[in-house]
Amino acid sequence: MNGLNSIAPYDWKIFFQKRIYDIATRAPVGGIENGGWRFAYTNEISPMLKIREDQRKFTDMSYSLGVVLGSDGSIGDVLPGTPADKAGIASGMKLVAVNGRAWSAKILRAAVKAAVTNTAPIELLMERDDYYQTCKVDYHVGEKYPVLERAATKPDLLDEILKPLTPELGTNAPPSARH
Repeated sequence: MNGLNSIAPYDWKIFFQKRIYDIATRAPVGGIENGGWRFAYTNEISPMLKIREDQRKFTDMSYSLGVVLGSDGSIGDVLPGTPADKAGIASGMKLVAVNGRAWSAKILRAAVKAAVTNTAPIELLMERDDYYQTCKVDYHVGEKYPVLERAATKPDLLDEILKPLTPELGTNAPPSARH
């Protein structure tokens, strides 16, 4: 820490404790927020995630239900504290049906969308080994996918940082560009 303080005086012990050793409840977003942006959610799946899901054969409902499923309905991941976790869904289970209909990503997404205007929980028929269990997921917010949204109250520093460098065609330009 003394070496760092000789270069830039700061409370480096607290800095490293907070950013390296402590477990945070959410990702550090200070840089993004100070750069004039904020995290928000949309109910539309991004084209990039749609391509990834199609190529890798999975369904990502991690920001809504809190679960990621394989193409066969197998539960790959359940995020702690999410509606799926609270309903008793766990890795190793397999989704068989959604509200009495055979499971598919399209049917699951339709049920999540319909639950916004419905007070009944989403009923997921789950299979583990040779046992079946109906898990009632009390979730009524709709699909959620993270997006970056411009915060108009702060200057847009991220766009400035990400702006491509355009070298002038002078002595600082690469030799191939000078001719």
